Amino acid sequence: MEQFVKPILFIVFKRFDATRKVFEQIKRIKPLKLYIASDGPNNNTDKEKVLQVRNFIINNINWDCDIKTKFRENNMGLGLGVHDAISWFFSEEDCGIILEDDCLPSISFFNFCNDLLDYYRDNKRIGVIQGFNPFRKDKNYPYSYFFSKYDLKWGWATWRDRWQYQDIYTKDWPQLKRTDFLLDVFKEDKLVRHYWENIFDFIHNNPHVTWDIQFTFKMMQRGMLAVVPTRNLILNIGYTSDATTTKWGVPKHIKELELHELEFPLFHTLEISTDNEYDKAIEKIHFEINLFTVLRLEIRNILESNIILNKTILPFLVNFYRLYKKIKSIG
Repeated sequence: MEQFVKPILFIVFKRFDATRKVFEQIKRIKPLKLYIASDGPNNNTDKEKVLQVRNFIINNINWDCDIKTKFRENNMGLGLGVHDAISWFFSEEDCGIILEDDCLPSISFFNFCNDLLDYYRDNKRIGVIQGFNPFRKDKNYPYSYFFSKYDLKWGWATWRDRWQYQDIYTKDWPQLKRTDFLLDVFKEDKLVRHYWENIFDFIHNNPHVTWDIQFTFKMMQRGMLAVVPTRNLILNIGYTSDATTTKWGVPKHIKELELHELEFPLFHTLEISTDNEYDKAIEKIHFEINLFTVLRLEIRNILESNIILNKTILPFLVNFYRLYKKIKSIG
C-alpha cells in the first residue's frame, strides 16, 4: 500500500487492548507523519499501564515514518490533556487527523479524511470531517457524505485555522448567553436550546472535564458544519472499566453499529446544508434531549453552584443516574 500523506495525531493513555486495535489500523496505512500524545499517569498503578502503551507503539512502528511524541510525566486530565495534545499537533501541522485510543477506524476513514481535508481546505464553513455516523443514510442517497450542525469527534479531522478558535474556557459564553445566539442556531426548538444552555453553563464552570464540547461551542458560534460519511467509519471501543467517560454501558444505537468501507472516488454534493432528519436523530437518540435530560442538567447546575448541596446531594444523584444508564443499556 502506498504510504499515507496526511499527518495523524494518536492520543493514548493506559488502555493497551484498545490502543493495540487502533494502532493496527494506523499501521496498515503507514502514515508518513505520526504524532503520539500520552498524558502522564495518575498513580504508580497507572504508570505501568501508560508505559506499556507507549513502548508498544514505539516498538511497533516498522515503516518509514516521521515520529513525534509528547509523553508527559504529570497528568493533565481528560479535558486539558487532549486539548493540549491537539494544540501541539496543530502548532506543527496545518491540517490532520485525530484519533483517540478508543476510536477504531476503517481504512476508508483515513482516505475519507485525506480527500476532504484537501477538498474543503479553503471553505471555512466546514469545521470538522468526522468518521462516526450512528444513523446511516438510505442506500439511494447519491453522495458519499452530508452535513450536520453537530460534530461527533470520535475519529475526526480538521485544519489549524479552524482549531485556532478553540477556547477551552469558553470565555465568550456568558456574553453570548444574553444574546439570541442559541435562538439563531436552534430556531423554534426551545427544549434543545435549554439543553445546550445547560451544557455550556456546565462546561464554562468546569472546563477541565472535557475539551470537545468547547469546540462544538465554537463551531456553533461561527456557523461551521461537520462533514458526515453516509456509512459509519468509526467504532467506539472504549466502553470498559478503564474508560474515563464511557463507563455507563453501551447505548443501543452504538452497540448495533458496524464498521464500513466507502467507495472511492467520493461523490461530492454541491449543496452545503444541514441534514435536518439526521440532526433530529442525534438530538433525540444520541444526546437523549428530552424533558427529563434537561431537568437533570438544570438540577445538576443548581446543585453545583451550592457548596453544601454539591458535596451531599449531587454525588447521590450522579450515582443514581449512572445506575439508570447501566440498566437502560442492558435493556
